[in-house]
Amino acid sequence: MPVSEGLDGAQRCGELLRELLTTVPRYRRRWQTQVRRNRSDDLSQAAVAEVLALHLWDTGERDDGQTTLARDLKDRVRRTLSGRGMSAQTLTWLIAAFDMTDQHAGRLWAAYSGDDSGQRGVAHTFRTVRPMIRPQRHRTISLFERYRIGADGALIDRHTWHTIIAVADGVGSFVFNHEPLPVTVDVILGGEVGQHYHYGGGLESEEIVLNRTLRRGDTAAVEYLTTYPPCAAQLTEIRRPARGRSENVDIAVAFDTAHLPTAVWWCVWDDHLENAPVREEPASPEDGVVHRFLPFIEQTAVGFRWQW
Repeated sequence: MPVSEGLDGAQRCGELLRELLTTVPRYRRRWQTQVRRNRSDDLSQAAVAEVLALHLWDTGERDDGQTTLARDLKDRVRRTLSGRGMSAQTLTWLIAAFDMTDQHAGRLWAAYSGDDSGQRGVAHTFRTVRPMIRPQRHRTISLFERYRIGADGALIDRHTWHTIIAVADGVGSFVFNHEPLPVTVDVILGGEVGQHYHYGGGLESEEIVLNRTLRRGDTAAVEYLTTYPPCAAQLTEIRRPARGRSENVDIAVAFDTAHLPTAVWWCVWDDHLENAPVREEPASPEDGVVHRFLPFIEQTAVGFRWQW
């Protein structure tokens, strides 16, 4: 059954999620084992909440002494399945709790982002490779970033929801690379900020220490907020680089509606910080927001540029 047209991203994602949970045998078996009364093929929100609670206890994201967790999650699950209150965090949890395939996860993220057109990813545009602090031992399986631009044209903050999967045993942290501008980087969920690094010819990074050490194949979801100082100069671009492969990438920039740019372009660069875009195309803000979803990025930098 195709996802219905005419719905917003969250509604389409909720519809697709219900379809997957009821038609894919191994997903259906997982929640059916938690049905406590009148076992049937009808999707049980309580059973889905039980699966989600078991996952959060198992991964340590919630204390196993929180005995009412499944009941507490039931309303969140109801809103998610209805598409009337879905969050990136809940979708991340459900994908991991049901051990969904990369293909199914990609379809859900694309629907959630409001762009399920199946457009291609971007890879291997870097001309030179900047040095890394240490080898990357994880892969990004979903990345949502929201940038806010103030009425003065300066960057206010950058809100990130980031899910990784370990590609080796003993992954206890990862490095968040950024430009040398932030005032603070605060981890809201999933870990804490560790050591700060300067490297890569103008790049800086924060180590994000996870709440638990991952084994190969384990996943972790982290939410962090980067804030920026008041700036006299107006910002004219944001770039999101990726060295290793990052999948299900959704980037949005929200401009203050009192001061909108005169033109915006979606861009691809061949460097983290320097040079003009190697590819670009016009982008049109809707209610002051420009947004793009990509199934993957690798060895590239993508983002938006604009003029005031």
